[in-house]
Amino acid sequence: MDLLEFFKRDPIKFAFEIYDLNNEREYTEFLLHEDGYLMFFRKFDILNIILYAEKEETARYLISKIPDKKFLLFTDTQWENLIKEIIPFSNIYREKLMICKNPRIFHNEYVRRLSIKDKDHILNFYKERGVFVVRMLNEGKTTVYGAFIDGKLVSAAYTLIENKDVAVIGGVMTAEEFRNRGLAKSVVSALTSDIVNRGMIASLLVRHDNLPAIKVYKAIGFIEYGERLWVDVNTGLKP
Repeated sequence: MDLLEFFKRDPIKFAFEIYDLNNEREYTEFLLHEDGYLMFFRKFDILNIILYAEKEETARYLISKIPDKKFLLFTDTQWENLIKEIIPFSNIYREKLMICKNPRIFHNEYVRRLSIKDKDHILNFYKERGVFVVRMLNEGKTTVYGAFIDGKLVSAAYTLIENKDVAVIGGVMTAEEFRNRGLAKSVVSALTSDIVNRGMIASLLVRHDNLPAIKVYKAIGFIEYGERLWVDVNTGLKP
């Protein structure tokens, strides 16, 4: 089956394939039940959980078996009402999956690819998240692009996940005083071009109501491909 067809049919299972390929098994636990599973990913400070189920009774059973009181849950949009019923205090957001095969590049003299030599810039820019980015960069598991003005990193993006076929872009951010200058568009387009030139498909997830970001991604060449739920349970985090 074509990779994109697999992704479109079952993005949750695809996520497991990505984690497995990135040798993250030591952080991963599964609870299997009939036609579905919960995948617990404990690499980060906040527990990440992926729910996959084909039937409502399976989804209901698995949700009831989540032992933690603080986590992020990712699942198919069909289970939104069920989650609202079982976890009424959760905050639910919809994210669009977007992909790009032929990016338009918005050249900018301030944008370049970052290396581990830029770790101090990354740590200053991303703060706590920067520790994760630097570790991934040091392990060769991410690609980072950024824009520098007056020697300061002011806009950046990196790949959350890479395999031989697909790279998932995340961490798109611009310092507040440098926004509305097209820097994020230039950074993401440069990163997307790098990904595509290596024979991969670039993908990203964006909140469905973040219209300015969606407009930027579409200008680069991303197209909408599907949706998933981001469910916050007592973390206060938003996509």
